Amino acid sequence: MVWFAASYAGAVLGFLGVNAAAGRWLGPDDFGFFIGTLAAAGLLSQLGLVGSHRSGLREVARLRDVDDPEAMAVLRNGVRAVSLTTLPLAALAGAAGVWFAADDAGTPTRVALAVALLLLVVLGGQQQLWANYVRGLGHVRFASMLEGRSGGALVAGLQAACVFVAWWAAPQWGLAGALLAVAVGFVVPVVSARAVVRRRWRGLSGPEPRLWRDLRLTVRRDWRFLSAQVATFLNLSTEIWIAGLLLTPVDTSMFSAGQRLALLLVLPLTALQVVLAPVVARAAAAHLDDNSLERLLRTGATVATALSVTLALPLFVAPGPVIELVYGPGFSAAVPVLVLVSLGSLGNVATGMAGTTLSMLGREDVAAKVQWQGAVLRWVVGVPAALTFGLPGLTVSALIVSAFVFTVMWWRTRRAVGVATHVTLRPELSLLRRTPG
Repeated sequence: MVWFAASYAGAVLGFLGVNAAAGRWLGPDDFGFFIGTLAAAGLLSQLGLVGSHRSGLREVARLRDVDDPEAMAVLRNGVRAVSLTTLPLAALAGAAGVWFAADDAGTPTRVALAVALLLLVVLGGQQQLWANYVRGLGHVRFASMLEGRSGGALVAGLQAACVFVAWWAAPQWGLAGALLAVAVGFVVPVVSARAVVRRRWRGLSGPEPRLWRDLRLTVRRDWRFLSAQVATFLNLSTEIWIAGLLLTPVDTSMFSAGQRLALLLVLPLTALQVVLAPVVARAAAAHLDDNSLERLLRTGATVATALSVTLALPLFVAPGPVIELVYGPGFSAAVPVLVLVSLGSLGNVATGMAGTTLSMLGREDVAAKVQWQGAVLRWVVGVPAALTFGLPGLTVSALIVSAFVFTVMWWRTRRAVGVATHVTLRPELSLLRRTPG
């Protein structure tokens, strides 16, 4: 728990650092496009990984205590196939899209933007891939420092440092420079995590790698994970793209700024998943009864909610000063977005790790269905709300759909696997202390 708290604190500081530097560097005109491009790169990374990172976490967690080198070699071959085919192809597609979309910019800027997106897709995908395997292999402390989107201090801190340095050294590069800086922040975590996993795989016996066979096997095995991961990502990013398409650049920046700060409130829950996801994956093999698993998950949700509420206090008490402190002047219109989306974030944390529980217990199909329902609703509700009421309408629609998604996910988890994941008034903190990650 001490390590978890330290990692979480470092992640918060790094996350704020990235947003503070980018917000001041790019201003209200370009900050929204910065966030939207990062979201697009993240989506392409999920597509390129075809779900192999999440299935890898589940399977390698189950294999940790079993001497089955052949099964581990199959996972290794799948990682190789994805890294050589679908992930670089997704990156190239994104780079081509940016090149054609930025046709009003000069050639150097278009090249820089295309290269930045390509690197973000490849390195971001590799970071998620190796971090999940590190997690599954039991290196929980290291994994907690690795996963930027899940609260890792190493990734967030390096990215913040890179953006600050780029802003100081080459402010004229603007949007392209900020995106390249974020991509560079992935390099050290990717290299470090890959080295840890490769040491575990060295000397494995099993089937020899065959690229297309391994790719087909990976896609057949992991497509449900792919569906769930893509839908989850769409639920995080759709409103940013709706704002970019239908609202002004400044309104897009206001929504992006408020939403990014509200995401801080989810970090305790997503960071705690680093510890608990492998535990859930091994629950069936270890014959852990549903009551013990439920008590563990509800205790985790309570701890995460307590941290989130603590972090939320300044956001609700003084949202204006917080916005100005992080982004600088010019972002005051993001205050209503921050307050409303933060309410949704707190509700999400309070319902606990429902989606992760479904995926780690082999019911990723249920999680995918709920996430896809939410992703479709965001367009169905968000587009007319944005067209009719502008930024306030889009913000309220985001809150409503988010509440629908996390409530239904909690309900479906209880029905599908018989486990409740929400907060409890009687947390058993000793469970977290004595449960191996």
